[in-house]
Amino acid sequence: MSRAAATTAAPKKVNKPPVAVSVPNPLLEVLDITPHPRGFKNAAYKAPLRRNKNLKAILSDATNADPNRLNPTTKLLQPTYQNIESAPSLRRGNKWCDITGLPSRYTDPKTKLRFRDGEVYQVLRNLGAGGAERYLEVRGANVILK
Repeated sequence: MSRAAATTAAPKKVNKPPVAVSVPNPLLEVLDITPHPRGFKNAAYKAPLRRNKNLKAILSDATNADPNRLNPTTKLLQPTYQNIESAPSLRRGNKWCDITGLPSRYTDPKTKLRFRDGEVYQVLRNLGAGGAERYLEVRGANVILK
């Protein structure tokens, strides 16, 4: 064969994959959720009738109310946001660790410092001279003898 005959030969046929024909499947139509648009909000949703008040509304209500009103059972002023002349709390105050600031369970009998656990107790034992007094001074529980 000559070169001219080779170039003029018929090109080879390329096998193409068969084209898929879409056949409607009723089961797939029932299970398919993607083409159906869904609303973002519930159509049956109703806003609650009671709304929270902001600070400005609370303060204006407290100003408009009688500031000298007494509680009939205790004969004391009702505490509001604007008066601080209310009865002292009957609830016991929390005790906090002097080293970590976390709630404490124990008090060192020697230094009277409050501590949370054994690890903090070891730190208390290794404090230098005057260290316990400085922690008590920060808490406001130091004793100054004159």
